[in-house]
Amino acid sequence: MSTSNTSIRPLRKMQWLIRRELWEHKGMLLWTPVLIGILMTVLGTLLAAATVAKTKARTALTINGEDVSWSSVLNAKAFVQRKADLIEVVTNNYTYTAAPLFLALGFLVFFYCLSTLYDDRRDRSVLFWKSLPVSDLQTVLSKVAIALLVTPVIVLATASLTSLVLLLILAGILTAHGIHVFADLFASPGLYLSPLQLCGLLPVYCLWALPTVGWLLMVSSWARSKVFIWAVGLPLLLLVLAAWMGKLSQMEDQFHWIQLNVIARSLLGTLPGSWYIFEPSLLPEMRAQALVHGTTMANMSIFNNSWSSLALPATWLGSATGAAMIYAAIRLRGWREET
Repeated sequence: MSTSNTSIRPLRKMQWLIRRELWEHKGMLLWTPVLIGILMTVLGTLLAAATVAKTKARTALTINGEDVSWSSVLNAKAFVQRKADLIEVVTNNYTYTAAPLFLALGFLVFFYCLSTLYDDRRDRSVLFWKSLPVSDLQTVLSKVAIALLVTPVIVLATASLTSLVLLLILAGILTAHGIHVFADLFASPGLYLSPLQLCGLLPVYCLWALPTVGWLLMVSSWARSKVFIWAVGLPLLLLVLAAWMGKLSQMEDQFHWIQLNVIARSLLGTLPGSWYIFEPSLLPEMRAQALVHGTTMANMSIFNNSWSSLALPATWLGSATGAAMIYAAIRLRGWREET
């Protein structure tokens, strides 16, 4: 019984630490994605309604002097297969409409990691938390969990729901104009697989974001002031110096690798899909897969291609570096009790 209690207590502490982080940052981590999703839904609804109304005002074809509407064309038996293909493309790719939310995820994780440990020291709350039976390891790991797991899950859930609502609203508008697509939508596997594929990319995102998260937490734990300048200014300065040294030494290719995989990765890793920035060789492979299998396989190509990036040494070297910087942040938090 005592063994089970000792194993449960750290989990309970971690649970409460994560709740504390969500409570303190719920405006940024929770309400920001929700508000972006609501705004996207409103704007998407207005845009879809205006587009369909404008299209309805025009005739699709004129046959023997008689105007034929778009609804007649799209509902015709001769167009059934083409209509099914279009719906398959839409359902396999409809989650792309949530791109603004994925972009917001990168900024949310970036600024959360940049400020969280520094804010603890600035408002002296670190002294209160140090008086509790909570170690620096547990505190920092709870912040890592918020950055790499909780916030992405919140954004993924919001993005999936927003994309689905936009798709259903568009289907409802089309139905109101005589173009019936609901049955085909719900029969398409892509409608259900696309959100699952997004969730399946979470481990890939965690590994590629780890260097940036580690760097930001280390700076947040160390810097006494001007955290943003230290975290962003120092890599940018190194970027300029690396470019200058590359030209002087005529070794631009080697220094370009350092610029991209070391310096840039310390700042851009929290952006979803950043592995395509750091490993451009993945893009031609993805395009080749999409051309071979067709546009309906584009989403699956991104999924498979993203997971294949884990076979690259740069992925694991960066992850190990990020873990080392997180360890440094843990140790620095133990030394820095006040700013």
